[in-house]
Amino acid sequence: MEKVAAKFLSHLKIPVSKRYVQQLVTAHPDFPSLLSVSDVFSRLGVTHRVTRIQKDQLSELEYPYLLPLDKGRGDILLIDSHESLRKNNDRLEQWGGIVLLADSSKTTSDNDNNILYTLERNAKACTLTAGIAFILLLGLSQLSPFAWINVVLLALTICGLITGYFLFAKELGIAYSAVEAFCNTGKNTNCDAVLKSEVSLLGIKFSDAALTYFLFQVFLLGLAPALSLEIPVVFVLAILSLLTLPIILFSLYYQYVIAKTWCRLCLVVVAILLGQAGILGYAFFAGLITKQGVSLVFVAAVFIMGLLLLAIVLLVKYTLERHEKLNQQRSTGNRIKHNASVFLSFLQKQKQIDDTPFENDMIMGNPNAPIKITMVSNLYCNPCKLKHQVAAQLVATYPESIRLTMRFVKSANYKVRGLDSLDYLAGAWLTHARGKANEQEVTARMLHSWFDLWDLEKFGKKWFVSEVVRAECKRLAEVHNNWANAAEIRQTPAIFLNGYEMPKEYSIEDFLVMVPALDEKMKSMMNIEMQPA
Repeated sequence: MEKVAAKFLSHLKIPVSKRYVQQLVTAHPDFPSLLSVSDVFSRLGVTHRVTRIQKDQLSELEYPYLLPLDKGRGDILLIDSHESLRKNNDRLEQWGGIVLLADSSKTTSDNDNNILYTLERNAKACTLTAGIAFILLLGLSQLSPFAWINVVLLALTICGLITGYFLFAKELGIAYSAVEAFCNTGKNTNCDAVLKSEVSLLGIKFSDAALTYFLFQVFLLGLAPALSLEIPVVFVLAILSLLTLPIILFSLYYQYVIAKTWCRLCLVVVAILLGQAGILGYAFFAGLITKQGVSLVFVAAVFIMGLLLLAIVLLVKYTLERHEKLNQQRSTGNRIKHNASVFLSFLQKQKQIDDTPFENDMIMGNPNAPIKITMVSNLYCNPCKLKHQVAAQLVATYPESIRLTMRFVKSANYKVRGLDSLDYLAGAWLTHARGKANEQEVTARMLHSWFDLWDLEKFGKKWFVSEVVRAECKRLAEVHNNWANAAEIRQTPAIFLNGYEMPKEYSIEDFLVMVPALDEKMKSMMNIEMQPA
């Protein structure tokens, strides 16, 4: 389910980190249900809708869309074309009529996703640049009297290495849209069915063997010219190519007879191996390949290098699989942690404070929301700055479910025009936001401005304080400080929910997952309290 949800967003050209989306979905308390996907989309700021339609209306919908199945454990279909709808026609018998559609977007409202997406995009760009540079260096290394054989072999080997990586990545669940489209095009093709089989080569999976083999060839062809070993290296490659012929025949037999489906990536590997066999066979019969320069030491060194590369590939795979299992375990733990009932049982054991609104309180969101968050900050506190960004995202994502009240403690004594930082912030708010039609929008913008500038002089130039509010802003700042003292605020940021201090096991980031369920719980509790005894 989680992989399909991430793939769906990619189809819509929404800039998301697929790994991050998958983690959010699996960590949701209601995973694996459509609600877990819908809540994650809401958190990301993806406009979507869930509706019920008849089967004959599916072809009229705009692609892509998601169809949750009634059977199975969280199975969900991604329909992105007429061909996809046709191929999944048999599985529609398990579909109950619910469809999820979403709108494309160039941005998301989740800061963590935006950061991860940028990092992943930069990493891909760096990897691509490094790969191109590596290929160019290998190409330059082949400029020798024996170059034509090496160049052709190198071109095929690089194609094989790329295909081997895609096989390796696919088995680990790392999806690339172009590869998925290639694998799923045409009739009777299913790469996953072949790759997930139990068939192996001496205990080594086909994808691991393919990646290691072509990586081994790249190293040999790259090192050969530098060490003046072109002829013995080509001889070794010819022997290895001969040994791959039974593997090629078995692969074709397994796909056609046993699996009864084709893996297009596997067929590409087969084609590359046959191409190499053809080139090396021609070189052998043309007398270009001899045993000259081949020694037991050379063969032993080549064999050890092959084993070393295989060990590296398997170690990388083991590390990635272990990391994935740890993420799954963490997601399972988070599903329990983010369960609304579990959270409330912790919350109601915490210290309670008076969160009654002031006469002039900085409030964002819905004043009558069931979830009332009070955030106490120090204007010069870096953790407060970071949590403020999350709080702003919460309100933007769930404006009807949350009332966010911002409270502050006195901090630095530095003053501008007789006002310290808290006095000045209160004065700027009273001047520019309080009572205005767009009060919440200006409040959010002003707080963002403070934490961006973090300088009273610069902030004062951007947000002046009217003389008529000077007395009131000092009084309001003192009210904030006195309230913080009465509530015994010892460190900031301090977060309270409906008057209870946030349990130490939780942070404000956890609300991004829990708000939908908490909203329902709080409303139910309010209704029970309002019922007559």
